[in-house]
Amino acid sequence: MNEVAIPMVGQSPGRLLSLLQGWVGKPRPEMSHLLLVSISVLPFGEAAPEFWTDLNKILTQSRERDEGALYDLGESERALLFKLNENREFALTTELRVNLLRLIQRHFPDHFGLVDQSRLLRVVALNKRLANAIALVERFKGPADEEDVPGKQGAAAAAGVPAVKAKKEAKPERLRSLHINDIKLLEDVSQELGARDFARAFIRSQELAEIVPGQNPVHVMRELYASMDLLRRHALKGVEMRGSGNLFNQLTILLDQIVLASFRQSNPDAVRCSLNMNVESVFTRGFEEFLDATGPADFANILFEFRQANIIQNFDEFSVACELIRSRGGKIAVDAIFPETVGLVNLNRLHVEMAKVFWRQSAESVLPKCRDDIHAMQEAGVRFVLARVDDQTAVDIGQELGVTLFQGFYVDRLLSGLSPLTT
Repeated sequence: MNEVAIPMVGQSPGRLLSLLQGWVGKPRPEMSHLLLVSISVLPFGEAAPEFWTDLNKILTQSRERDEGALYDLGESERALLFKLNENREFALTTELRVNLLRLIQRHFPDHFGLVDQSRLLRVVALNKRLANAIALVERFKGPADEEDVPGKQGAAAAAGVPAVKAKKEAKPERLRSLHINDIKLLEDVSQELGARDFARAFIRSQELAEIVPGQNPVHVMRELYASMDLLRRHALKGVEMRGSGNLFNQLTILLDQIVLASFRQSNPDAVRCSLNMNVESVFTRGFEEFLDATGPADFANILFEFRQANIIQNFDEFSVACELIRSRGGKIAVDAIFPETVGLVNLNRLHVEMAKVFWRQSAESVLPKCRDDIHAMQEAGVRFVLARVDDQTAVDIGQELGVTLFQGFYVDRLLSGLSPLTT
């Protein structure tokens, strides 16, 4: 593993959070845009020193060119704060995205195709979504993130060197790439714990709700999934599971079988739920045993979600999988549809019951342009869901398109009775 220290050239997340919170209640924040950069999909624990030098150069050049501020949110997360007009926002974000993709192609070419651009660079307009920006930054401020020594941070950041800290921060965890032995280890862990304890430790759920204008949200079903964060924290410590190519696919196929084996424990009341799966998993022994162990009434309450990319890659197998699931009374959904790809796959011909579109930065402008495609599929019986919803804007846009099903952290707050974040 590469033990080279990661150079940090920005200010602390605590300083950024304090600045954002100070703008709450004001007519307009002093800065207009927060840009969040994440390289968490990369095996950055193995990165050469040149990678960090190039990354810091990209970020500091952007900071200096547009008179912004740079913050180190974590080992793989950075933030930039700017005051930009609409034209400059487009030019800067395009330039930054191109430079980041060049960086990945140069240092991690095998991971280039795995990058989700909506997570690589996320733009938050502070005059509209200040509360969302605060919530995002709050995730990175830990107990050790105290204020910097007065008078030291501004000068240090301006000089492009690490700031002096009032309290020494804990060394961030270094990650390594997924290995074939990790998959065997996870299999051993699941067998040692057994279905009940594995479900209790690692399987979580997220609600899907119907939100009709003028009415309170209503629970529809819940999605069951194995939490990658919990697995990395407790079972696969120090392992970066994402961005590991075919090994990650093998890992998710194993997890599919473990989730199926733990289904009774994670859904004891046999309520309506969904399971996100790989097409390949339908043809495993684990799925065969799940079919034998699940009665018709319980099976009819399950919606099986398959990622659009996985469907395209294994289309013939997907068709057979659908026939098998429908023959037992189960239902099918297409998951992980990005706004830019709505309509590229004719969901009518797939005869699926549901389609999940991921809300992301581009969705607000892209989805309204897909209105005709969405309406045509809705008329054919496909129910659309907006997933990864993090603010009211997603709900408003979805409802304008006739979508009433939503999922995400914002929906969780609505269902729990908490007031949504407002500015």
